[in-house]
Amino acid sequence: MLQLLPNYAGIQTIYLTLQEAARDYSYTHYLFKLTHRISGKEHFFVADVIADNPRYTAVNVYTDADNVNNVLLTETGYYEYAVYVQTSSSNLDPDEATALVEQGLLQVIGASITTTPSTSASDNFVYYGN
Repeated sequence: MLQLLPNYAGIQTIYLTLQEAARDYSYTHYLFKLTHRISGKEHFFVADVIADNPRYTAVNVYTDADNVNNVLLTETGYYEYAVYVQTSSSNLDPDEATALVEQGLLQVIGASITTTPSTSASDNFVYYGN
């Protein structure tokens, strides 16, 4: 499973195996679609690829801005990701991409999305033991 930090200005690198499915297509770029599993909100970006070979594809991801090559992720939780091949460096529409080459699950980790309730007992009680 892929993991990212939310709203992080630094470089985060994810590793995938995209060339296995993409070998039958002519392409120059990868389009990512991220869909939050609870809210359904969709995010798109064209990947900043730093390595692309038959063994793995390394992609730098920036989650602090919303533009063609970056994605603003503020919601933690699970996202479904889909990766498409395409020849455009600016297209953010999966319907205009060449082909879907990989799907999976991505987790955005950060602040806790669950809380543990705290309990307290009164100081004014009497305990009778046997």
